[in-house]
Amino acid sequence: MKGHSSRSVAKKAKTLKEESRQGGPDAAGGILQRGVDQRRRFFRKAKVMEYARSLGLAVFMALLIRTFIVEPFKIPTGSMIPTLMVHDHIFVSKFKYGLRIPFTHTDIVDFDEPERGDVAVFEFPAEGEDKGKNFIKRVVAVAGDRVRIKDNRLMINGKSVSTKVVERDVPCDDSTHEDCRCVRQKENLNGRWYLTQHMVGSPGSGGSECANNPDWPNDNPLQFGSKGTNEDYPEVRVPKDHVLTIGDNRDNSNDGRFWGFVPVENFKGKALFIWWPPGRWFQRIP
Repeated sequence: MKGHSSRSVAKKAKTLKEESRQGGPDAAGGILQRGVDQRRRFFRKAKVMEYARSLGLAVFMALLIRTFIVEPFKIPTGSMIPTLMVHDHIFVSKFKYGLRIPFTHTDIVDFDEPERGDVAVFEFPAEGEDKGKNFIKRVVAVAGDRVRIKDNRLMINGKSVSTKVVERDVPCDDSTHEDCRCVRQKENLNGRWYLTQHMVGSPGSGGSECANNPDWPNDNPLQFGSKGTNEDYPEVRVPKDHVLTIGDNRDNSNDGRFWGFVPVENFKGKALFIWWPPGRWFQRIP
């Protein structure tokens, strides 16, 4: 390599000398300028290639992290109020439930399955316009559990979960029901406390917009697990390889009470913390 470089320099020097004899100083200057221009083009091209390689590596790493480690999501609705507000931005752990081939339900490695109390992102399981869309709810029951809500209290396998009312007759913090009043209560699943809310008004007393529906399943044929369609009534029983998900905003949530159970294979990850907006930075999601 060194010999080749020396020969190249010698050749250019010889050319420069010959052209200097023939054309004088101007010709020699032209040769020097061309050499400088060539060098500039070479280094400019090398710099562009280096930027391209760096950008490509950054994009690859970002896609790798998004696919297998953490992914950002934006909360589109108020179904998880007061835990998550509309337009909250959150990070979701993609490897909590296992590593999966992108855009499929095929696992590369299995880890944990969704547990009671997890706030998780999953693909909507039912038919219709929402099929395949990302939903976020709380897992309240797993395979084999018998579940119901009675008097606004979540019951699993015949026992009420630990529940404490913390606020009565307060604003619901829900822009779609801004004139309604709510009760907020703490619930405990798997040792973790979190807030839920339900409306104060009873059906028929303050209009359907502010109605509290304290019991599920019930005899409403439009709801999942209703009387006459469910052999386990007044409970529902979660089948194998499925979980039941419900929103923390109990009277304004499109969840498993309306469309049923979620297959475990539909889950994308567990919600970790809020990273936006300011004032809610890095709040852990209970």
